[in-house]
Amino acid sequence: MRVAGRRRHGSPFLRLPGKGPWPQEARVESPSASFDGVATEGITEAHARLLLETLVACTPVGLAVVDMDQRFVQVNEALAELNGIPRAAHLGRKVQEIVPEMWSTLRPQYQHIMDGGEARTFEIRGATSKAMGVERHFLASYYPVRTASGVLLGTGVVVVEVTEQRKAHEALRASEQRYRSLVEAMAQPVWTTNRRGEVVEPAPRWLAFTGQTHEEHLGLGWLHAIHPEDRKRVVRGWVEALRTRQSYQGEFRLRFHAGGYRDVVGRAVPVFGDAGNIEEWVSTAEDITERKRAEALVEAERGRLRSVLMNAPAGVAIVAGPEQVFTLVNPLFSRASQGMDLTGASLRDFQDESGRTYSAHLERAYTTGETQTDKEMPIVFDHDGDGVATTRLFDVTYQPLRDVNGRVDSVLSFAIDVTEQVEARQKLQDWAASLRNQQQWLEAVLDRTPVALMLMEPRTGRPLFANQAAREMAGGEFPGGLRVEKYKGIYLFTDEAGRELRSEEVPGVRAARGEPVHAAPIVWHTPTGRYSLLVEAVPLPAQHGHPATVLLAHQDVSELRKTQAQLQHAVSLRDEFLAVASHELKTPLTPLQLKLQSLVRDAMTAPSLETLRERVVRTAESVSGQVRKMTTLINDLLEVTQSTGPAAPLQLEDVDLATVVQEVVERSSPQAAKAGCQLVLEASPGVVGHWDRHRLEQVTLSLLSNALKYGAGSPVTLRVEKADGKARLTVKDEGIGIAPGALLTIFEKFTRAVSTRHYGGLGLGLFITRQIVEAHHGRLWAESEPGQGATFIVELPMTGATN
Repeated sequence: MRVAGRRRHGSPFLRLPGKGPWPQEARVESPSASFDGVATEGITEAHARLLLETLVACTPVGLAVVDMDQRFVQVNEALAELNGIPRAAHLGRKVQEIVPEMWSTLRPQYQHIMDGGEARTFEIRGATSKAMGVERHFLASYYPVRTASGVLLGTGVVVVEVTEQRKAHEALRASEQRYRSLVEAMAQPVWTTNRRGEVVEPAPRWLAFTGQTHEEHLGLGWLHAIHPEDRKRVVRGWVEALRTRQSYQGEFRLRFHAGGYRDVVGRAVPVFGDAGNIEEWVSTAEDITERKRAEALVEAERGRLRSVLMNAPAGVAIVAGPEQVFTLVNPLFSRASQGMDLTGASLRDFQDESGRTYSAHLERAYTTGETQTDKEMPIVFDHDGDGVATTRLFDVTYQPLRDVNGRVDSVLSFAIDVTEQVEARQKLQDWAASLRNQQQWLEAVLDRTPVALMLMEPRTGRPLFANQAAREMAGGEFPGGLRVEKYKGIYLFTDEAGRELRSEEVPGVRAARGEPVHAAPIVWHTPTGRYSLLVEAVPLPAQHGHPATVLLAHQDVSELRKTQAQLQHAVSLRDEFLAVASHELKTPLTPLQLKLQSLVRDAMTAPSLETLRERVVRTAESVSGQVRKMTTLINDLLEVTQSTGPAAPLQLEDVDLATVVQEVVERSSPQAAKAGCQLVLEASPGVVGHWDRHRLEQVTLSLLSNALKYGAGSPVTLRVEKADGKARLTVKDEGIGIAPGALLTIFEKFTRAVSTRHYGGLGLGLFITRQIVEAHHGRLWAESEPGQGATFIVELPMTGATN
């Protein structure tokens, strides 16, 4: 026989020189493979039972028991291997959680059993966690598990993978039926006691077997079901076991619900806690009354056992005694050994390397009594029967078999073809590596996303991931393990009005509880600031081994809210400005119209031409004043209109600031006299810079007019000087002053520090003045207290501005 690759441990499949292959029609029923002669010598009932138990442990057939809620209560290693999930991880979990992709197919079968249906077997296909995305074929049997009285306890499951062995479907079905019978036959009374040996919880199997009532078997009442002649002996042994904390085993007669007593073997095993103390005792009572009846059925059992072994989708051989004589070889083992019939042959006759290696494994299992294994051993043979040799990988188990005295008398070799599993595992590892790379890539992308993103655990709200934007917004890392009920003590959430939100109103809490969240507004107060957010929540289902999560996206709309507030304020100012502008523009028109009407009347009634001339002159002067006022208003409007577009270029030249201020003061003398204000000019010589003369005149006139308006009746002082290498113009009045909150806003467009009812104007003068000063790269500010007058300071660089 050829072995692919390096020969690590040899082959369990041998070739016997001089022996030809079995005839096709005699491979199952050939007398050479039956349990007669050497094959049956020494095989007792215990031996057969031990052989069956070994087969259950080693067979690739998956076995399980599921309770009425479809939770696993018993699972063998074969089924755990098929599902790709450890056996311990099955227990207590629902079938739906273990094989979610096949649940829609499996559910009707479990429902059929719970509805009182009988056992059924069918073929299913789908993927398990062992090979995600790879369709596999299984032959599954489902049958009811009942008490002796017929009460349904759950569902027994037998599963065999037939992906590569679908032609052996009927044989696998018989194997599943056999194992189902084994599970049912092993049912026996089981009960638990506390560390003092007292029953504190109901034991349904005990009650069903003995017929005791619930009250009768509590405490030490279970001892009363033992035959009176055996009771003292059992009590002594039980007390000794409690004292020594050792397992108990003893044979006694136990009351039977149908009457009389039945012989049982009682066993009790202590269950220790983490501290080494006994937590409870788990006890069983094995009914041995039917042992003799079982002996009469040994031959039938042997026949069925042989059928299972011969048709199992694995290479099976039993080698007996120190001479290593083959007593059973199934067809797959024979096919892997080039189709030879090895039954009755001694392994000692093989002298090639594969025979010696195989013999060494069997010898080690035989002499040590310990199971030997060989993983993923490559074998080259005609697997498909098409004359083409291929390399297959096998997991081989060498299981010692013992006689009734516990001595090893033979070894069972069990070789399972794991080629597809190994290939699937490699693919799964490749996929897992790819998924890890994709996950790292995705997390990196999410971490750099400017939108604050979080992943949290459903129901608990515990943060699982937060990207950089979310961490920065929160002021650092999120507290690990924080659940929704603790949010209120860590985070502060309010609405836009500042009202603190209740826990059930917080979008994150709502999303954790499964509520839909779409564009939910919230204000999050963190150490880094106050954030106005719109929250979106999307549930993400479990996939690729990752649990279900909830994605939270926090869209920061703080700047949008500020812009909205500014726009609303601007609209309010605009409306106010329009009202003021319309009023201010109408104000000069009314006296203008009255003057013209009066002039018309004077022209009609004047006694002489000289008198009319005087009246025309006075009226013209008054009209000119109103026209100048209207012109000023219109010019201010034009200035504001121009300020929203490209700024007009400055006409720069060398300008003496004192001269400009002096000229403005002289022109404003009549206005000052009318306001009852004395103008005081304090100018230092030599304050010369590169500025726009006309614009500086406009600035000076605006500040002076403002001082005359709000400081009427009091002196107004203008000062020109150098300070810190810059030119400074100061205009100080002693009028009504400015409130502290208005010192910054008075320079804004359409903003006024006083009511328009008492003071006219469009609220544009200081805005235009600031625009001109800033165009020269200068600075304008005000200093004032209510009732103490106001001081406006203009500071200009001596070098001026550049166009």
